[in-house]
Amino acid sequence: MLWYSVLMWVFGVVRVFGFHHQNNVCPTLEDYKTIFHNSNCRYNPDVGSSPKFIAKRYGYPLQSHEVVTEDGYILTLHRISGSRNPENSKKKQPVLVFHGLGGSSAFWMLQGKKSLAFFLGDSGYDVWLGNWRGNYYSNRHVTLAEDSAKYWNFGFHEMAIYDLPACIDFVANRTGEKGNLIYVGHSMGTTISYIYSTVKRKHAEDNVKAIISLAPVAYMKNVMGAFRLLAPLAPLVADILRSKGFSAIGQYYKVQRTILVATCGNYPFIDLCNILLIFSSGLSVEQFQAEMIPVFFSYYPSGISLRTLEHFAQIVTSNGRFRMFDYGLRGNLEHYNSTDPPEYDTSQIPVPIHLFVGNNDIIGDVKDASILESRLNKGRSVSTSQIYKFPFAHNDFFLAKQLDGFHKSLLQAIQR
Repeated sequence: MLWYSVLMWVFGVVRVFGFHHQNNVCPTLEDYKTIFHNSNCRYNPDVGSSPKFIAKRYGYPLQSHEVVTEDGYILTLHRISGSRNPENSKKKQPVLVFHGLGGSSAFWMLQGKKSLAFFLGDSGYDVWLGNWRGNYYSNRHVTLAEDSAKYWNFGFHEMAIYDLPACIDFVANRTGEKGNLIYVGHSMGTTISYIYSTVKRKHAEDNVKAIISLAPVAYMKNVMGAFRLLAPLAPLVADILRSKGFSAIGQYYKVQRTILVATCGNYPFIDLCNILLIFSSGLSVEQFQAEMIPVFFSYYPSGISLRTLEHFAQIVTSNGRFRMFDYGLRGNLEHYNSTDPPEYDTSQIPVPIHLFVGNNDIIGDVKDASILESRLNKGRSVSTSQIYKFPFAHNDFFLAKQLDGFHKSLLQAIQR
C-alpha cells in the first residue's frame, strides 16, 4: 500500500534523526517528564529490537526456523540451544514456550539476562520460542497475502489444531526428544494448549511430557477490567472494523510500533499507556517497573485477528463457558450439527498441567483457575493438575521486578 510505504519512510527518518540513541526508559513515571536530559534515564537498545539482536547482546546463540502448518501458514520458531553455563551444556530437554494474545517470542527476552528464555538456557534446557500465526515473526502464508481477509480468517482454535502440533512435531524431529517436551504457555498460549490437548488428545499424549500454564485462561467467568467491559461490544466493533477493510489489530506492525515507542515512552502519553496496561491486565504494585512500559509497547500488540477477539468475548459473555466458536444458529448447525457450539472437555486432557496464577490477575482470575483445576482433576484418583500462586498481574510472568521465585517454581515443575 502506498500510504503504508510513505508512513514507513517518514517514521524511519524521524527515528534516525530524532530519537536514535536518546534516553528511552526511566525508573519512575515522574522521570519521563524530563526523559531527554534526566540522568536517571538511559538508552535501552532492546526497545523494538529483534530477538536475534537481543540474544546476541547478552551472549546467547539464537537460531530461526520456519515451520509450515497443514493449512499453509509459515511460522517462526526461535531457538536458544546454548548455555552461558558450561556445567549445564549436556542437559538438553526441549522446552517450547509460547506467548499470549498479541505477543511474540521477544516477550521472553524483554528483561535481559533475567528473562525466562535466558534463564532456561542457563539452566541447561533446549529453549524453543514460538510465534503464533499472524504475529510479526509468523506473518506469511504459502498462498495467501498477509493483508487479505482470507489470511486472517482464523482464531485460537486453528492455532491449537494446526500451529501447535506443527511446532511440536518440528521440535521433536530436530531434537529426537519426542515425548520429552515441556510446553510453557502464557495467557492465550495456555488456552491453545487446552484445546490442542483436548481435540488432539493422542498427539498430546505421545509428544508432551507436561504443560505449564502461566496466567491460565479458559473458563473466563470472573474476568474483570477491559475484557469484561468490552466483550459485549466485540461483535459490533468487529463488524465496523471489517467494513473499513481491517481483519486484525496490529496488522501494520512497523507503523504501529514506531507510533507506540514515540508515545508510550514519553510524558504525558506514558501515563495513558500505563493505565491501559493496568485496565487490561491488572497491577501488582511491588512488581511494577516504569522502565518496562516502553519496552513492552515496542512489541505489543502484534497481529491479533478479529475472530480471536470475538471468540474470547464469546467465552466472557457466556458466563465463562469454554467452548468452540459460536457462528450463530445457522452457522453452528453447519459446523457442529448443533444449535450451540460444543464445549472443550478439559477433563479428558491426558497431560499433567501446572497452573501458575497471579493473585492480581484480572484476566486469568484465581477463581477461574480453580474451576479449571477441578475440571482437569475430575474423575482422577491422582491429581494431575496443581495451582501455584504468585503476587503477579497478568503480564508479570515476563514484566515483574522479582522473577527469582517464579523461576525456581518453574524449574521444580519441569523437573517433577
